[in-house]
Amino acid sequence: MPTAGETEVFGSPTAAVGRSSPRSVAARFDLRQLSYFVAVAEELNFTRAARRLNVAQQSLSSAIARLESHVGFDLFERSTRAVALTERGSRWLPYARDLLAVAERCATAADDLAASGGASLRIGLAATAAVEITPRLLHAYAGRHPGVRVVTKHYGLEDPTGGLRTHLSDVAIVRPPFTSAGLDLIVVATEPRFVALWDGHPLSTRQSVGFEEIADLPWIDVVASDPVWCAFWRVNERRTRPARFGARGHTLDDLLDAARAGQAVGLVPASIARAQRWPGLVFVEVADIPGSDVAIAWNSAALPAPARDFIDLATALASGQPPR
Repeated sequence: MPTAGETEVFGSPTAAVGRSSPRSVAARFDLRQLSYFVAVAEELNFTRAARRLNVAQQSLSSAIARLESHVGFDLFERSTRAVALTERGSRWLPYARDLLAVAERCATAADDLAASGGASLRIGLAATAAVEITPRLLHAYAGRHPGVRVVTKHYGLEDPTGGLRTHLSDVAIVRPPFTSAGLDLIVVATEPRFVALWDGHPLSTRQSVGFEEIADLPWIDVVASDPVWCAFWRVNERRTRPARFGARGHTLDDLLDAARAGQAVGLVPASIARAQRWPGLVFVEVADIPGSDVAIAWNSAALPAPARDFIDLATALASGQPPR
């Protein structure tokens, strides 16, 4: 129970750490405001950041203003046409990210400790990786290991490792390639890649296209931190000149919205294309580029027993063999 003048870190939307002194290094920070700051810093657009956070733009602007007042310096330079990080805001950004990551690890550890004392398994689901095999795998694992507490978490395009890099997952369902030093993985499925087009695009009536037919179209610039992952989804190995961007986004929904509006194109795996009907969108297979792998990944240095059981089960299901 917080005492007077304190704020409960994970039980309140105004979670905070430290002592309250507006200009002190140990200043108390609202974790929600910090997450807003990081979102605006990554999007460099208040409208996109508000949509990503699912908050009203005015609420977002007010929260950023309060945070700036709290830290004692401007985080952003604003004009009617653009938003940019100030020099101090740019220097402070990695510290805000670090604090949010620590808070996430703290919350995860608390959840684990609050469990009944039995084994637990944290499964990260990287963006677009939760294909048809995922529900079958989770159901089969639960049936074979009913005493294991399973916690799944979805991760955005900014973390293709599904929480492994930040040690928030024991095992993850991912889509390589990405920077994978320190990680092991097993490929369990491969599927074609499709280009997302608005339904009036000249190529939208085709069954398939070649990459050269879409290479010079405007593409979506996905905000992602992993250069290997970005290069794969932009098909950089086939390009003779850099991709031209018509829109910028942070999520799969941003990509689909940009394609639907005719602003840009982007690639998605086949399972996304056939997952449901997407009004205003058409998906056309890009027949002459490598497919997208789905893999089970884990940290090489640490593999708890429940994670090993999960990997063995996934490998068996993918190969069509009965699980042991």
